[in-house]
Amino acid sequence: MSLLTITDLTVTFGDFTALDDINLTIEEGELRFLIGPNGAGKTTLIDTITGRTRPTHGTITFNGHTLNKRSEHHIARTGIGRTFQTSVVFEELTVADNVDLAASHRLRPWQLLRAPRTHPDHVTRILDRVGLTPHAKAATLSHGQRQWLEIAMLLAQQPRLLLLDEPVAGMSTDERTRTGHLLTEIAADHTIVVIEHDMDFLRRHAHQVTVLHEGRVLTHGDLTTVQNDPQVQQVYLGRTPQKAHT
Repeated sequence: MSLLTITDLTVTFGDFTALDDINLTIEEGELRFLIGPNGAGKTTLIDTITGRTRPTHGTITFNGHTLNKRSEHHIARTGIGRTFQTSVVFEELTVADNVDLAASHRLRPWQLLRAPRTHPDHVTRILDRVGLTPHAKAATLSHGQRQWLEIAMLLAQQPRLLLLDEPVAGMSTDERTRTGHLLTEIAADHTIVVIEHDMDFLRRHAHQVTVLHEGRVLTHGDLTTVQNDPQVQQVYLGRTPQKAHT
C-alpha cells in the first residue's frame, strides 16, 4: 500500500525552480534513501511534504489525505515526523524530559494539565530502543547521541512516516554503525525516508534509492541499479556515459 504519493510536484521561488515535476511513491514499511548533489532539492522536498514550504503545483497525498494546504502542525499530527540537519533538543532538560515533551504534542491542553509528573513507561521503552540513559542531561550528549535523541523524540510522537535529514552527518564510525542498525530496526514497524550524503553508509544500509538532480528525479531503484546508472555516474563521478558503437 502506498503511504505517500507525490504527483507532478513543482516548487518555485521567484524565477528559480527548486523542484520540477516530481513524481514519487513511498510504500508502507519502506526504508527509502534520497540522495543527490548539493542543491538537488532534497531538503526542499522534505520541507514541502511537511508543510514548511508550499507547493507551486502538484499534489502530496499521505495515507489517502491531501496535504497541500495543511499547516506544519496539522501534518505532524497526521503522522509525519522529521529531523533537521541541525540538532533541535532542549539542552537544559534530561533526555527523558525531551522525549516526554515531544510525546505531549498529541495531548490536548486539558490533558497536559493532568499529565503525570513521572515519565510514562513508553518514554523509557523508546530510550532503551535508541540506547540512551533517561536521566542524562541533553547538554552532555555526544553528537551522535543527540541525533539518537531526536529520533527518540520522533518515535514518541508515534509517526507513521519518519523523514530524516542527514542523520549520520558528523558522526564517528562507531556512531554511524549504531545508527544504521537503529534505522534498520525502526524500519521494521515504521516507514522511513533518509536524506544522506554518506555513500559508505548508503551502500551498507540502503535497499531502495531515489536520486534527485537539479530538482528532478534522476532515477530510482535498488542500490545496484542506481550505482550502475550512467546518469548517476555522470552526476557523481563526472563520467560521460559510453555511446554505443554503430
